[in-house]
Amino acid sequence: MSAVSARHQLKKGTVGKWLLSFVRFVVIFGLAFIIIKPFIYKTLMAFMSPDDLLDSTVHLVARNPSLYYWQRAWEGLNLSQTLPNTLFLSLGVAVIQVLSCTMIGYGLARFRFLGNKILSAAVIVIILVPYHVISIAQYLGFVYFGIGNFTINLVDTFWPMLILAFTGLGIKEGLYIYLLQQFFRSIPLALEEAAYIDGAGTIRTFFQVMLPNARTMMMTVFLFSFCWQWTDSTYSSIYFNELPVFANTIESFYIRVGLNADMLGTNITRNAMAILIIIPLLVLFGFGQKLLVKSITLSGMAN
Repeated sequence: MSAVSARHQLKKGTVGKWLLSFVRFVVIFGLAFIIIKPFIYKTLMAFMSPDDLLDSTVHLVARNPSLYYWQRAWEGLNLSQTLPNTLFLSLGVAVIQVLSCTMIGYGLARFRFLGNKILSAAVIVIILVPYHVISIAQYLGFVYFGIGNFTINLVDTFWPMLILAFTGLGIKEGLYIYLLQQFFRSIPLALEEAAYIDGAGTIRTFFQVMLPNARTMMMTVFLFSFCWQWTDSTYSSIYFNELPVFANTIESFYIRVGLNADMLGTNITRNAMAILIIIPLLVLFGFGQKLLVKSITLSGMAN
C-alpha cells in the first residue's frame, strides 16, 4: 500500500511540475511577444510598397513586397558621415566610462573615508534624478566652457560626451558605478590582504588582482555603455546640432525630407532607419548574452 501511495505522490508531483512549466512558458512567451511585437510590426510595414499602403485590404503582410522604404532609410541615414561619428563616439564614451566607473566603484566599495556614504548615496541620486533636471545647467557649462574670461564653446564636438563620461555623469553612468561597486563588495577581502602581505601596494593590487577578476563586469558595462550611446537621442539632440550621429539623424528626418502629404511613408522610413541602427546591437547582444547574465549574477543584484 505504501508503494502504491509513493507512486501516486510521484505521479502527482510530476504532473504539478509539468503544469508549472507550462504556465511559466505561457507567461514568458506572452511577455516576449509583447516586447517584440512592435519590432515585428515595423519590420513588416517596411517591406510594403507605396501601393500597399493605399490598399485598405492589406494589413501587415505586403501584397507587393518592396525594398522602397528600406532604400529611403539607407539613404536617409547618410552612413558616410553618421557611421564614423557614431562609432567613434560610442567606443570613446564606452572605454572612458568603463575606466572611470571601475575606479569609482572600487574606491566606494573598498575604502572607508569621510563622506563615503554620502558619495554612495549620490550614485543612487544620479540614477534616480531625470537628466532633464540638470540638462540646462550642463549645456550652459559646455557652451561657456573655461575659466574666467577664457571660454570656448564645446557644443557640436565630441568633448561634452567624453568629459561627462570621464567625470561619472554620462549616460546611465550611475548604474554602471553601482554595478561595479556591488561587484567589488562581493570579492573576498582575503585576495587583497594576500596581495598586501606579498608587498603589493594599493595601485598594484587594483591593477593586478582586482581588475582581472572584474573583467566580466567591465565587459558588461562596456556593452551597456556602447549600446546606450549608439541609440542615444537625449544627449545627442542637446549637444549635436550640426554633428551628424545616428540618433539625431532620425530625429531630424522630418525636417530634411519636408512635412509632405506622405506622413505614413515618412514614419515607415523612420522606423526602417531605427531597425537598421539596432541590428548591429542585436548581433552584439546575441554574442554577449551569457556574459551579461553572468556579470549581473556576480554583481549581487540577482540576490
